[in-house]
Amino acid sequence: PKPLWVQKPSPPPLSSIVATLDPANTTMVAAEENEDEASVEMPPKTPTWDEIQELLVGEDDGSSPAGICALYRAIFGLRQAAPSVTAAISVLARALRQVRAAKASGFPSCFRFSSVLFRHECCYLLGQMGADCDDEAGRQEAYACLSEVLLNGLEDEVTRHEAAEGIAAVHAGSVDSEKDLLSSEVFEILERLSSQRDSCGPLAETCYLAVEGMRRRGATRVCACQYASHDPALGDPEAELSEAARYGEVLKEEKGDLFRRYEAMFTLRNLGVPEALASVLDSDHSSVVLRHELAFVLGQMES
Repeated sequence: PKPLWVQKPSPPPLSSIVATLDPANTTMVAAEENEDEASVEMPPKTPTWDEIQELLVGEDDGSSPAGICALYRAIFGLRQAAPSVTAAISVLARALRQVRAAKASGFPSCFRFSSVLFRHECCYLLGQMGADCDDEAGRQEAYACLSEVLLNGLEDEVTRHEAAEGIAAVHAGSVDSEKDLLSSEVFEILERLSSQRDSCGPLAETCYLAVEGMRRRGATRVCACQYASHDPALGDPEAELSEAARYGEVLKEEKGDLFRRYEAMFTLRNLGVPEALASVLDSDHSSVVLRHELAFVLGQMES
């Protein structure tokens, strides 16, 4: 089968096929096509800043939260709608921190937004925005919220994993990582969790990647490539396409160091070699975290 990134050409419109067979039918087909177009709903409009705030941090009246599609439109429209990156970070952090009071005595409170998918994506955006934020208060807010999520045992492991990645991104994007308050605290938290591979599994792997990335990268953030995302590892900026096979072998090595495999993965992304990435995604049995990132990278290359 052809790989997913090979796009098939679109078939010709039905009207042209019918017209070729019987020109007398073209009027009827055109009418049917116009009727179909009229029945197609227009995509929802991008929410305004006020609408986003009302949805994510408005008063909780006890009713069910909005559907996941509406929540996604809100958080991914947040950066464009917010008056500043710091304001956007504040709304995301408040949304993650909101809890709903228990309805019956003896039951613990729960998150107002309990969707693991939604919470995971909020952590991803907090990490990306925190890394880009020039305001120290905004970075600290992102870091503080992500740390709370990482250390909260009530959060799903998927969400905590993304919080760990986000912390590393915020740290790497800080203006002065040597003097920044984040350094000593973040290393203590991440190193402790990275040593608990037997009990924490994917979370421990993510924390290991975060620590290694921060050690090797320091305050350097810019990737010598066309991608603007803040990634767990940076690809080799000196790599050439002729070396793709070598990096593919590093990525395949299931017993190899996970951070080196991540560097190989992002190098192959930057070189534009999706076949090698897809091959490992299909065959790897060593790391859920690696396969998760491979899927993200392949999607990123297609966008």
